[in-house]
Amino acid sequence: MQVKTDRAIYVVTGTTLLTFLIVNRVGTIGLRDPGVLIWLLYPNVLIAAILFFYCILQADEDVSLLSSSAIFGVAAVLTYVPMDWFFSRKMRLIFYLRSDFFASVTTPIGIILNWVVFATLAAYCYQRLATVFQTRLADATENPRLGFIGTATLAAALTGIGAAIGSIVIYALGASHLWIWNAAQVDHIPQIASVPVFVPIAFLIAFLLCPYVFGVTGSFLREQHTGVAGIRCGIFIGALQFLGFLMFYAWR
Repeated sequence: MQVKTDRAIYVVTGTTLLTFLIVNRVGTIGLRDPGVLIWLLYPNVLIAAILFFYCILQADEDVSLLSSSAIFGVAAVLTYVPMDWFFSRKMRLIFYLRSDFFASVTTPIGIILNWVVFATLAAYCYQRLATVFQTRLADATENPRLGFIGTATLAAALTGIGAAIGSIVIYALGASHLWIWNAAQVDHIPQIASVPVFVPIAFLIAFLLCPYVFGVTGSFLREQHTGVAGIRCGIFIGALQFLGFLMFYAWR
């Protein structure tokens, strides 16, 4: 069962991956001034914004998931940005190599806007999968409450795995071109394609908690406004990354 907004999600997912592949390729072979790399992120944001707004303005019943996912994405990123400032400025967990509009801002605006796109895609994925699974699987369960929670958990597991893999791919493509992880050079932090292992783990766990973050209809997990869900998710991602860093820092 496909809805209209699925096509926009597919296109934005493809352009996002293509954008970071281009950044990686251009940065690797040195075709451009390194300072230009950060500006290559903006076309992806523009494409995503145009497609999302176009779909939302259709006033169709299919767009509710997309609009709520966009709210989630903005809330999650706005919550996470102060934590990222702490990670980069105080802990030296990550160091950004390029700046765009504001040189004094730790995290470039282009990266923040792409984070909003990532979070929107993840939230849409979870909500869409949960809807599909509820339609196809929940009716087969004798206890409706358990059915709703089970389908939400399955959707959260798939979303968490996708978010973890996606974080490895995106962060690996941008490594040494847009950012450097573990700039503090803490020993004994295992890495996957130059990405500290606690980063994908943080994304995996944070999105595994989606049934709690969003709530589940017809269960003891009360439904939350997507803005509140985004704030919760942003806190979880930041806290899990911080705890993961501390764990390895204490072992050095």
